[in-house]
Amino acid sequence: MATVAAKQSARRGLRTRIVLLTMAGTLGPIALLGSLSWSSVHSLENQVLAERQHLAISMAAHVDSVVNSQLELLEAISPALGVGVAGDPTVAHGALREAYLRSRLLSQVFLLGSTGRLVEAEPVEGPGLDPSLKELPAVREALEKGVPEVSALSTGPAGAHRLFLLIPVRNLQSQVAGLVGGEILPESPGFRALLNFVPLDTGETVDLVDQNGIVIASTAATRLYTESDHRHSLEALIKQQRQMSGTCHGCHESGPVNVRVDEVMAFAPLSPRTPWGINIRQPEKRAFSTAVALRWKILAGAPALVLLSLMFALGAAASITAPLSLLTRTAGRIAAGELKTPIPELGADEVGQLGAALEQMRVALRQSLEDVAGARDQLELRVKERTREINRLYQELRQRDELRAKLLQKLISAQEEERRRIARELHDETSQLVGALALGLDTAMATLPHGASTDRLQEVRALAIKTLDGIHRMSFDLRPSMLDDLGLFPAIRWYAERDLKRRGVSVRCEFDEANGRLPPEVETALFRAVQEAITNIVKHAQAKTVLIQCVLGPRAVTVEIEDDGDGFDPESISATAVDGRGLGLAGIRERVELLGGSAVIESAPGQGARVVLTVPLVADHD
Repeated sequence: MATVAAKQSARRGLRTRIVLLTMAGTLGPIALLGSLSWSSVHSLENQVLAERQHLAISMAAHVDSVVNSQLELLEAISPALGVGVAGDPTVAHGALREAYLRSRLLSQVFLLGSTGRLVEAEPVEGPGLDPSLKELPAVREALEKGVPEVSALSTGPAGAHRLFLLIPVRNLQSQVAGLVGGEILPESPGFRALLNFVPLDTGETVDLVDQNGIVIASTAATRLYTESDHRHSLEALIKQQRQMSGTCHGCHESGPVNVRVDEVMAFAPLSPRTPWGINIRQPEKRAFSTAVALRWKILAGAPALVLLSLMFALGAAASITAPLSLLTRTAGRIAAGELKTPIPELGADEVGQLGAALEQMRVALRQSLEDVAGARDQLELRVKERTREINRLYQELRQRDELRAKLLQKLISAQEEERRRIARELHDETSQLVGALALGLDTAMATLPHGASTDRLQEVRALAIKTLDGIHRMSFDLRPSMLDDLGLFPAIRWYAERDLKRRGVSVRCEFDEANGRLPPEVETALFRAVQEAITNIVKHAQAKTVLIQCVLGPRAVTVEIEDDGDGFDPESISATAVDGRGLGLAGIRERVELLGGSAVIESAPGQGARVVLTVPLVADHD
C-alpha cells in the first residue's frame, strides 16, 4: 500500500511540475506585459503630477508678475514721496493719485511717516485706513529693515480683510523717512481674476495662500480666508522656496458631512519678494481617472488569463503523465531489486525511447551487480591478506626500532664505560708517568754541574707539564670525575666556564640544585648533550654571551642553552650530510630520546640559537 501511495504521489508531483512550468511559460510573458502596463499607468500618474506642477508654476509666475508690477509702481513714486514726507503734501498727493489711477489691484494708496503715522492717502473719500496699521508686523519690518514688504492677510475696521504692499521712502540723506503702501482687498474683482489664468478641470481648485498658510484667493469661494489643510507645510515651502507635487490621502474633508477626500496637490511659491504660493488641488479619482480605468482593466483581465493558462497546463500534464505511469511502476520494481522482469515496448516516441533506455539499464545493472558481488568477494580476500601483511611488517618495524634503541643504548653505555676506562688509565698511569718525567727533569737539572746550560731541559720540562695538562683535560672530557662526584649541575657549570670563559665568552648559569642528584643515566645523557652544544658554540657560533638554565621539576628535568651567536637554519642541517654537518645535533636528539625525552632546537641566521632538552624522571631521585 505504501508503494502504491508513493507512486501516486510521484505522478501527482510530476503533474504538478508540468502544470506549474506550463503556467509559468504562459503567465511569464503575460506578467511581463502586465508589469509594463502597470509601469505605464504609474508613468501616466507621474505625468499628471508633472502637468499639475507646471500649471502651478505658471500660475505662480503670473500672480507674481502682477504683484511685482504693483510693487514697481510704488517704487517708481517713492522718490517723489520722500519730499512729501518732508513737508510738501501737494507733491505726495499727486504721486499717490498717479499710482492709484495706474494700479490694477490697489484699492487705496497711502503714505506713512517714519513712526507709521498716516500722512496722505488716495482716494481720500474711501473708507479710510485702520489707525492701528502701524502695528502690523510688515509695517514694522519695512521701517526697521528698509526693504519692501508684502504683508500677510490682516483684518481692518468692521472685519474687512486686507493685504498690503509696502515700499520704504527715503529722504535726501538716504534714510528711511516713511513708507508708501498699497491696500489690496482679496474680494475685489481684479484680485480674484488673478486665478482665472487658465481654465480648470472639473473638481479642480486653485488657492493663493499667504506666508501664514491662509487662503487669500481661491476659485472655490467657500475656501476664502480659511486655513489651508497643510498650513505649516506650505509655510515651510514658501520660506524655503520649494515646489511640491503629490497625492494626499485622508487629510482633507469635503461636503456637508466632512467626508475624507483623497486629493492630488501641486504647490509652487511666488518669488522671495512676494511670500505667497499657489496650491492646485483636485480629487485623486478625477485627476487619475484614465490611470484608474487602466488599472481596473488590468486587474479584471488577470484572473481570466490565469484561468486560461491553468486549463491549458492541466491538459498538457494529462497528455504526458499517462504514458509515464507504466515506466514509474517498472522503475519501482527495479528500485526494489527485481531485475528479472523485462520492460515492455512503449512505442517510438520519446517515452518509448525512455522505456528502451530503461530496459538497457536494467540488463546492464543486473550484470553489474553480479560483477560487483564477485569483485567484492575478491577484494575482501585481498584486504584481509594485506592487513595481515601490514600487521606483520608493523611488528617487524617495531621490533627493529626497539632493537635499534637497545643497541644504541648499549653502544652509548659501552662508549661511556670505555671513556671511563681510558680516562682512568690516563689519570692513573699516563699522567703519573708524565709527572714522574717532570720530576726527573727537575732532579736532572739540580744535579748538573755549576754553570752547565739547562735551557734544553727547561724546554723538555715545559713540554712535559703541557702534556700533563692536556692529559688532565682529555681525561675530564672523556669522563669528568666531577660528574660522578658532585653531579650534573656542578659538572655543567665547571665545563662551561672552562671552555667558554677562556675564549672570552660570557657565561651565566642559572641552576635549580635544591633536589640534589639525578639518576646516573640521566646525568650522563644530559651532560653529553650540553657538552656537544658548548662544542658547537665554540666552533661555529661566534657568540659573546651564553645562558645555561637548568630546572628540576617533580616529573622532568629541563636544560636550556641559549647564545647570541651567528645562528643557522635548522632545516639546512641534515644528519646524513656527506660532510658530517648535523651529526652533533642528531647525537643530542638520540641521547635525549633514548630516555623518553625531547630536544628542541630553535635558530635563525643572525639571531643566535636556543637548545631545550627535557628528560622525564620515571622514579624518585635522592
